[in-house]
Amino acid sequence: MDVKQVFDSLARQEQPPTAVDVNMAIVAGRAMRRRRRAAVAGITAAAVVAAVLVAGVVRPWSGQRDGVAVAVPAAPSVTATPSPTATPSPTATPWPGYKGFAELKKSHPPKGRIAFVPPLLMWVSDAPRENELFLCESGPNGGSCSGFPPLAGKEFARTQGKLRGVGVWFGVARDDVHAVTAVTEDGRRLPADLTRGVGAGLGLWAVEYPSGTEVRGLVVTGARGETLQRIAL
Repeated sequence: MDVKQVFDSLARQEQPPTAVDVNMAIVAGRAMRRRRRAAVAGITAAAVVAAVLVAGVVRPWSGQRDGVAVAVPAAPSVTATPSPTATPSPTATPWPGYKGFAELKKSHPPKGRIAFVPPLLMWVSDAPRENELFLCESGPNGGSCSGFPPLAGKEFARTQGKLRGVGVWFGVARDDVHAVTAVTEDGRRLPADLTRGVGAGLGLWAVEYPSGTEVRGLVVTGARGETLQRIAL
């Protein structure tokens, strides 16, 4: 028997009936779909209940408006370490604009630096005479320069003048001097303003005192508070 005859014989044979019950398969499929729908419905109901419970207990807090969270600006840190390079900018005391100051400075250039010793602007300048200096001062009464010889061996300070109509004595001092104090008639002590290292090894000082006060003398002291000189006025 050839191959064609074999296949023809098989095709004419009746096939055995299927073992699958179609009706039972349909019923089983419907039952499975009903169970799935019930499970989905249960999950949805649970989610709705949870949302209702959460909505019932949530209250707005700081950073919320009407229950909606909003961004709250962060407070500036108070523990941050400042930059080691940051330094405060010092504020310089402005010089008073006394009349004639610029002209006096031009005609008698400073030998060193200009010092603001309230209420005066003062500096040391070269004098035309040998071994002599000028002390120049510019203040509320105008300005002037007056010559003075070098301080003597045991002389640490010297008065150079007194302002007219204003209670101010002023003068020069060696750089060894750390304080000049005025002593009044009734024993009060008034510390002078002193700027050391102005130029030519000298410092400049000025002391103000109330109107009607009599200043009887000056006490000149050193770095340790020791008395270097007493000046009678």
